[in-house]
Amino acid sequence: MLAEFKVRNYKNFRDELHFSLETGKNYEFNQEAVYNGIVKDAVVVGYNASGKTNLGLAIMDIIIHLTDKKVKRTKFYSNLYNQEDTVFFIYKFKFDSSLLEYAYEKKNPECVTRESVKIDGKKIIVNNEETCFVNLKGSETLNLNNWDRSISLIKYIYANTILDKENKECQVFLKFIKFVNQMLWFTSTDIFRVVGSPGSTTSGNMAEDICNMENGVKNLELFLRDVNLPFTLLEKETDEGKNIYCKMGSKEVPFAPLLSSGTRALVFLYLWYMQKDSFSFIFIDEFDAFYHTDLSIAVIRKLVAEKNLQVIFTTHNTDIISNELLRPDCYFILEDNTIQPFCDLTNKSLREAHNLQKMYKAGAFHE
Repeated sequence: MLAEFKVRNYKNFRDELHFSLETGKNYEFNQEAVYNGIVKDAVVVGYNASGKTNLGLAIMDIIIHLTDKKVKRTKFYSNLYNQEDTVFFIYKFKFDSSLLEYAYEKKNPECVTRESVKIDGKKIIVNNEETCFVNLKGSETLNLNNWDRSISLIKYIYANTILDKENKECQVFLKFIKFVNQMLWFTSTDIFRVVGSPGSTTSGNMAEDICNMENGVKNLELFLRDVNLPFTLLEKETDEGKNIYCKMGSKEVPFAPLLSSGTRALVFLYLWYMQKDSFSFIFIDEFDAFYHTDLSIAVIRKLVAEKNLQVIFTTHNTDIISNELLRPDCYFILEDNTIQPFCDLTNKSLREAHNLQKMYKAGAFHE
């Protein structure tokens, strides 16, 4: 899982932003939201223009040069306030008991200028102007003379070596590559934008994609009922292809025209939820922009129940800030180029009975 992320000189993050998901808190409630000392399910709260969207896009930058996924390039890559054009990224991942740190620099989205990998503190890969080496069992015959420096050395190693899968460091490195390939960012506030999509699994037509899933329409009906939206749905073949219909009394009518903004966003979420086994990490930006509070809570609970999936939500909705849903080390405030969990923003020993929303509104978590 992602344990820590740092970025500097990216969009509105003028100085280094440090986002740590490591926690040593031993709360006895909502323990499923934390796994192996890492926050598995986090909610990031912040005002408009605080950088919530930019945080997600910065975290997802890693897929641009380490995967083959198509990503729409951002217009403003480096800091909007700084003339320096180099952007700095550091990721720390935790796999079982091992820590992998990946650091790199870029001057544009596609090309890495410096990068390094450490596993449990040991330098495994270094790529910079001064030196370049690989210390992974199975990479001994790797010919770096054929390496095009416009390609990440990490990606080149993965594509051109047969690593020793019995070696612990190789195992951690391969888990890292797999995790990055399974990262996803999406928002339903901006024409359902997606970063990290597998591509081949989606056509751009939600109804068609759902109909093409095994039991897709029936599972959508069950998904909506789980969050208290009791539609009766069916799949029908039309002149334009497969489509989703809804029973309204004795009538069967197309489902899409019935959708409110919130239900449409929820169907979009369902499309990715049904592919959850293909993802390790999902960042959902403004996930509940069109949801009622009860629906927002139901969605979080549904995703928290997924044990093998790390999820980060961003929101404006303070009504979901509650120990009944998560815990103080899972709620983060993003403001003034810093992001910190509630538990680190007060001297109080927070307990399950504390009303986190009331404390937040009263300014208890604002330094």
